[in-house]
Amino acid sequence: MAQKYDRRRYGYMDGSLAYDLDALARERALDDAGRMEEERRESVAAPRRQPAARPVAKPSPLILACAAVLVGLVAVLLMGYVRLTEVSADITQLKEEMGQLEERHVTLLTQYEKTFDLATVKRVAEEEGMRKPTAGQVEYLELPAADSVVVYRSDAGTALEKIVAAIGDAAKTAVEYFR
Repeated sequence: MAQKYDRRRYGYMDGSLAYDLDALARERALDDAGRMEEERRESVAAPRRQPAARPVAKPSPLILACAAVLVGLVAVLLMGYVRLTEVSADITQLKEEMGQLEERHVTLLTQYEKTFDLATVKRVAEEEGMRKPTAGQVEYLELPAADSVVVYRSDAGTALEKIVAAIGDAAKTAVEYFR
């Protein structure tokens, strides 16, 4: 009998594939057949107790400091994204300007090359009386020492002025770097 009961419980069918809707109700009736009914007690309404108020939880200063640092880092990150967007827009604008300037460069270079047509330059020079130099007009110079040049600047300042200018340049570079 136990095997038959287990087969029914775990979905075993003996030939009919129809679903037995009353099987569960019969099983419960068989299980409850030998039991005696327990005495039913009427429940007395117990007075409701209100839960005690919990004290308000105070966040620790460490948590507040960490939250402040986190908010600061998020603000710095957002400002970085804003700056990145601005720089990206500037780069796009500069690329457009560079394309326009390259087109202008090609146009000006073409005009420049048209003005220096060698045949025209030679014809104009001959009309003005210019001729190629003859062998008697060419002289060669030989210098015994190596070529060197010394340039003296009249606007050179004192050492103190140079130091102040170098410090000013360094400050400008630092400001430009952090900008």
